[in-house]
Amino acid sequence: VFGGGVYMKVYNDLSTAKNGENVYGTADAVKCYDSFTQVTYNKTSGIFTGYIYARGASAEGIGRLKAGLRSYQVENGKMTEVGSPVLVSAFGNTGTFGTYSYAAQISQPYAMVVDKTGAGNNIAVDLTQYAIDGVNPNISNIVDMGNNQVAMVVNYSNRDSAAVAICDYNLNIKKMIYDDRIGTSVGAMRSVRYTQSGTDDNGNIYVFSGSSATDSKVGALRIKKGETEFDKNYQFNIFAASDGYRFRKAFHISGSKFLLEFYLDKNKYGNMDASGKMAVVDMDAKTLTWVTGLPDASTVSFGWGDGYADAYYLPVAAPTSMSGGSGSGSSVTPTIYKIDAKTGVASPFMTFGNGDLLKAITILKQ
Repeated sequence: VFGGGVYMKVYNDLSTAKNGENVYGTADAVKCYDSFTQVTYNKTSGIFTGYIYARGASAEGIGRLKAGLRSYQVENGKMTEVGSPVLVSAFGNTGTFGTYSYAAQISQPYAMVVDKTGAGNNIAVDLTQYAIDGVNPNISNIVDMGNNQVAMVVNYSNRDSAAVAICDYNLNIKKMIYDDRIGTSVGAMRSVRYTQSGTDDNGNIYVFSGSSATDSKVGALRIKKGETEFDKNYQFNIFAASDGYRFRKAFHISGSKFLLEFYLDKNKYGNMDASGKMAVVDMDAKTLTWVTGLPDASTVSFGWGDGYADAYYLPVAAPTSMSGGSGSGSSVTPTIYKIDAKTGVASPFMTFGNGDLLKAITILKQ
């Protein structure tokens, strides 16, 4: 089904909760005929990027059998497209660094890097020189370190350990660092790859491993701000803190706190297994707080949220296919939940009509 697409709407006041809102099909929302599986916002350039899965587009979009990226910015209170759509052959994980957005291929050493004008450059990353036993690493995430430097988190299919390439903004590799105190740092669901790394508000980088088969390797390491080596004095055993659960996704909230999305079953943590059990981890204090107040994870789908001021805003809607469309007919009320990072308590922040399948929320930090 190539119908639907997505609608994007700007809200100027998030100081109070709202109920009964609508985005899909409203006159003050901007329509894109393609459906996005992932979205990012680059706080440096002010550019939003929607990432289009190959079979997730409408007949009037770029897709049908093509994957790609569309860039947007806010002008006069509305989303306005920047440049032209950029096509890619495939992508797994996505993100931002510097003034760029990127989409990395799953098993090929390429990253489509899009600048603030919407122009794309498909960069070949020289990872072959770091092959181990004939196996090249794959890109898991690209974390901005500032000053024309990134930490490219990579993974090997034949190794269960952390690996990070220190690169410049052109993705030229300066050095590769390894650490086997944790396992591979990448989350997966079908063909999508999820981030398991990120920076805190002080510029420290945390590299997580959420689904290692080795219990003691389910955890996180740190690269201190300004350093290009793993901190030998830091390790967070998240497997122990969570009483034996593994996790698929990691998102920064604020300060040193991250939101982790855990698998629902301690014994099922593969590519197709269900996740949605949420917890807040404080990376400084090495504490874990389970999130309460969210709907049963087996009955809903979670969108792409955002963290701000010690809270995480998480879109929740009825599950549907990747090709888009609405969640009408479901008993689930589409809701953006506000998760208090101090207590782990989630409460409804904005509710929407049943025709809205919530995909993402981004907060423009002033």
